[in-house]
Amino acid sequence: GPALTAAMSALVVEQPGDSVEYLGTYLLSYVKSKEMEASKQEAEKRMAVLLEEANAANAAAEAEAATAAAAQSEKDKEEEVLANELATSTDTASLYGKVLELIKARTNSAAVYLGRKETTDAGVSQIQYLASTQEDMVGKVLKGVAEGEEEGMEGVTWPIFTSSEVEETVVDPETGEESTVTKTVYPEEIVVPNVCREPAIKCFGLPKLGSYVAVPVRYSSCLHENGIEDAPPPPEPVAAEDVDPEAATEATEPVVEEAPPKFSPVLVSSEYIIGFDSVGLGREFTSEEKAFAKKWATKLAEASAEAELKLWNADIATMEATASGEADVVAAIAAAKEAADTAAAAKLGELGEDVSEDEKAYKEVEGKTAAAVEVLAAVKDSLFSLALSSVCPKSETVKALTGLVMIAGYEKATFTDVLTNKVEWSMLKKLINEELIEKIGSIDVTLWTGEGALDGVKGVIEGLEEAGTPFSHIVPTVAVTGAGIAVINAVAAKVEAHTVFETKKEEARVAAEEAAAAAAEG
Repeated sequence: GPALTAAMSALVVEQPGDSVEYLGTYLLSYVKSKEMEASKQEAEKRMAVLLEEANAANAAAEAEAATAAAAQSEKDKEEEVLANELATSTDTASLYGKVLELIKARTNSAAVYLGRKETTDAGVSQIQYLASTQEDMVGKVLKGVAEGEEEGMEGVTWPIFTSSEVEETVVDPETGEESTVTKTVYPEEIVVPNVCREPAIKCFGLPKLGSYVAVPVRYSSCLHENGIEDAPPPPEPVAAEDVDPEAATEATEPVVEEAPPKFSPVLVSSEYIIGFDSVGLGREFTSEEKAFAKKWATKLAEASAEAELKLWNADIATMEATASGEADVVAAIAAAKEAADTAAAAKLGELGEDVSEDEKAYKEVEGKTAAAVEVLAAVKDSLFSLALSSVCPKSETVKALTGLVMIAGYEKATFTDVLTNKVEWSMLKKLINEELIEKIGSIDVTLWTGEGALDGVKGVIEGLEEAGTPFSHIVPTVAVTGAGIAVINAVAAKVEAHTVFETKKEEARVAAEEAAAAAAEG
């Protein structure tokens, strides 16, 4: 073979003294050389395979990274779009669903829900769930307790609303002196690792293995009945001798002074929670997932505060623009009242001599009621403008408007939160429209003649006067509210007069029948 041929050729060339030994050594060396060459080729093949596998792995990793980057880019884009929507919207409630769905997707939750801390008309606190990724959670409540009580709360979420005082050392950056300040802090989260092992947990369905987390959504609200106050007086101007001459000479343009604001917002704390769980998934949430939920809870709180302030400023701008119209509204009410009273008196004078005094008395009350309704209709535009306000009017105004919608026949559920049993301004103002005026103008008093039928309406406006103190900064609340109270009082008087008139008419009929029967017998 080639090995022996090569050995013999080398033997001829070299002419060694010991041909046999040379030939053996050569063949051994040849075999070793070929083995090394084969080993090298095998190594090169293996190296090529490994290199190919490495390249394939790198390519797959790069593709995976690119896919992940694209997915992250889509997530970032989705979050950016939602963040912009929150920042520009004046109706953050319409975005609750999107925020909750985002948190659900990023935290791998089974469900996410938003609850608002409320107080019922009985003074009992509760968490009312307004939005959820699960429809059956909306409208549910976690019951709390009345102020001053500590036991009886449902669930484990309530401590998130409880503040505590902590002392903190601060250093003055100028003097370096240390001082201690007291700060009010709230829990950042409520975490239940396993809901099946927490006896205090409130489950709205069958308990399953999983975790529960609640994070706060807390912001300063200005859309409430006391949300407007007179602005404090502007600071006194700096005296001329206190002005730095050098700073004064540096000014190249005249400073245009803005008119000081007339009103300031009054801020109160509005408290919500975002809860999310992994019930049925049997997993705990990571620190990153909880941090994501907290981030968006903060975004929602900031957006809600900003949206309310925008609405507040819009109301103030409208109020200031119509401030001069208050006198016109009062004049319109006076003119309408005079015209309506004159018309009522004319109708009363047209009654024939055969009309009884009782019927005349009833017709007089009826005329006054019609006059009150006409007065309200004369200022309906001002009434409707009041309904455009995002800031809730004072409670006196809300009571008067509540009495109006009640006397018009609206069901309580159309203007009351069924879970708190309190009047909701956002619901009530939707009823203040042309239909309300029409219903009031065509009230059937027979529907209110039952014993105690008007007690609810009278109770709502108890203590309110037609001409009272201002109920709100919102123009022209006082005049319009007074017209509304006048209508309610007039309708109540008409119902009472109608009852008396019908009673006397029935008594007269019975007496006439008895007299006729007696005459027939005689």
